[in-house]
Amino acid sequence: MSFGSIADVLATPGGYFVADGLDPRIVLLDRNLDPVRIVGREGEGPGEYEFPSRLARADDRILVLDGGNGRVAYLTLEGDFVESQRIPGFASDIALHPELGLLVAGNAFPDHYLARVTAQGDTAFGRIPEELRVDVGGLFRWPMDLVTVTADGAIHVLDANQLALVSFRPDGELASVTFLPRETRARKMKNTQETDEALGGPTRVLGTQSVTTLGSLQDGRLFARITSVRPDSVITKGLVLDLERLEAIPLVFPAARNRQSTRGGVYIDGLNRAVLNPMWTVGLETAPIRLVAQDQ
Repeated sequence: MSFGSIADVLATPGGYFVADGLDPRIVLLDRNLDPVRIVGREGEGPGEYEFPSRLARADDRILVLDGGNGRVAYLTLEGDFVESQRIPGFASDIALHPELGLLVAGNAFPDHYLARVTAQGDTAFGRIPEELRVDVGGLFRWPMDLVTVTADGAIHVLDANQLALVSFRPDGELASVTFLPRETRARKMKNTQETDEALGGPTRVLGTQSVTTLGSLQDGRLFARITSVRPDSVITKGLVLDLERLEAIPLVFPAARNRQSTRGGVYIDGLNRAVLNPMWTVGLETAPIRLVAQDQ
């Protein structure tokens, strides 16, 4: 099956949800990547989308971030539309907390990473630590931070500017700040600076993003998808982040897959299988994976 663009892929017990950004819809696939159902279409009505860009799961609900319509749609695991919820500002990611409700990463509150969205209104959550604040001189930068919630109720934000994982307790108190591995972080920040300069400087660049996915795994660890832009290629890889042991463990694919398949999107499905979006295509394939620990 072909897609206009693959904005996000989410694994579920029965298969996969795929957010098609340019042909606004949600496509349900089975475990063999065969289409089961197409839900939604372009529009502003219930169950319609302008640009579905992020998918998240919370128990028996699938959340769809539709930035074009400024809202989040809630679907069942079968893809049926339930309801939608308005969100503030420009949003980059979403997560549903069992106690706090909907958390939206974006620019609604400049001093905080997140907006907490409830029926009573929107409130700021997750204050940005002073040492991680970046003065952009009043320039508009598209929000690129990512958010996920682990089973223990902790809220984890990937600070896209500083490439740091900032964790909060449900009461909003800062729990920890963990930077990505030194070499990875230095390479990504240099790449971002070079991209800004090549495109005319920060006054002409709305945003660059090297970490494009942050998700929680069943064992409490996190998954991060990282993209490297090089002069002759784009390489995407996955890291499993263990906050207790402070390890970043890369995913390893079969040798035949490493050169082409991992140049596109990498979406983890458990700890032994990944869904890949090979570079230059708008299709999907699966591949076995393994984790290889290394010193960081």
